[in-house]
Amino acid sequence: MKSIFGKITAFVLAIGFAFACASCSGGGTTGGESSDSGQTVTLKVESAAPLKQNYIALLKSEKEGSQIYNQSLFTKKVVDGFKEKYPNIKLQFIEDGWGDALYQKQQLYIRNNNIPVDILIGETYMGYFSENGLFAELDQNKFADVVEGAYADTFVDGKMYCVPMCTGIFGLQYNETILKEAGIAEENFAPSTWDGLLENCRIVSEYAKANGKDYGGIIMNNVAGMSGAFRALPFMRQAGGDFFDADGNLAINSEENQKAFTYLRSLSQYAYPASLTETSEDVLQYYFTSKNYAAYMIEGQWSMSGAADNIKSAVLPTMNASSTEKGNCYVGNVLFGISKTTKYYAEASAFLEYITSDEVQGWFYELDGRLPVNKTTLAKEETRTVHPNINPYIDALLEGGFRGGLPCFTKNANDIWAKWATFYNSVLSGTESVASLCDGVQSDISAKLG
Repeated sequence: MKSIFGKITAFVLAIGFAFACASCSGGGTTGGESSDSGQTVTLKVESAAPLKQNYIALLKSEKEGSQIYNQSLFTKKVVDGFKEKYPNIKLQFIEDGWGDALYQKQQLYIRNNNIPVDILIGETYMGYFSENGLFAELDQNKFADVVEGAYADTFVDGKMYCVPMCTGIFGLQYNETILKEAGIAEENFAPSTWDGLLENCRIVSEYAKANGKDYGGIIMNNVAGMSGAFRALPFMRQAGGDFFDADGNLAINSEENQKAFTYLRSLSQYAYPASLTETSEDVLQYYFTSKNYAAYMIEGQWSMSGAADNIKSAVLPTMNASSTEKGNCYVGNVLFGISKTTKYYAEASAFLEYITSDEVQGWFYELDGRLPVNKTTLAKEETRTVHPNINPYIDALLEGGFRGGLPCFTKNANDIWAKWATFYNSVLSGTESVASLCDGVQSDISAKLG
């Protein structure tokens, strides 16, 4: 069965992908030369953090123990380990940016009828690419230990086209020091429902105001575009909504989504005020983990690896006590797909098998803090000792039960996310009715879809 990408992007110029099928070398899904041939080949891999193109220089220039240093060290370990395993394969990493900049670069490759890499990288658009024949099929048996949900958007008609190197999901982070100070009982630090979170944020905010404290109940991400949308999506899903309905129709103004946005507006009244106008994700994380500006934050696990001991995490609260909907999504989901035009399919597959192996995933988690995708790595007791504050995220990832990430808009994406940003800012900080705002953005984005 086709994923939702096929339904929501049918208007896109699929002709640009046709050459990928026509010029595929090596016979369909397994083309290319074998890594056992003895021939030395250069495997060109699009990369992004934590695989660093200039890792050798960074290991010399960056402070030991810093994030970039650790990512560079991880890259070195990957390169050295792969070379030992496959001495006739040379890895060449090519960084083409991320997000929309990466997508535009990849579109340029397609229009020019020339994909100069063997393995492409991406996140939101990889499902679209998978449906339109850009990638060679992967052997599912070789990736049986990879978390299925993390590549679900790229699983088309029973075939696997991409595999993640790492992933992320959202959780509830909380500051024990602030919660204790505000008089909240320890057993209520991690509320299980929306109402519980709202009540705790109210108590903290009122305590802070009455006692001259410079913090709020929650840090809320209102960063324009996809950043804020990623943090809103779990609430939309908890309420039974999403950006598109089951038939692939835009559904931002659905009753379910309106319920989620109404709750988020209620929550925002207890937000640390500066968080609603901050334009950087990194600054928001700094506000929470380093400056202690709020009791709560909805965020991915990456900021927890370096957080102080008073910062803990828990699973996301559900809409109510009887809710069974797991409102979560994959974020920072770094996916790789093998170009259908590659001459070196076997070598490319070997690389993807290597970076998703238990050994490499263990290095990765220790050095970078983003979630591994290997189920064996995730289930190990020793993994749980590396970053204990992240364990609730691991539990949620292993339990699963939720679906991919944000939708991909392949036409007018920048305009669409700009419309969303205006809408979401009005939801959190405005006074116009949520229903009117939802109808407005539904109309605006529908017009941009064509």
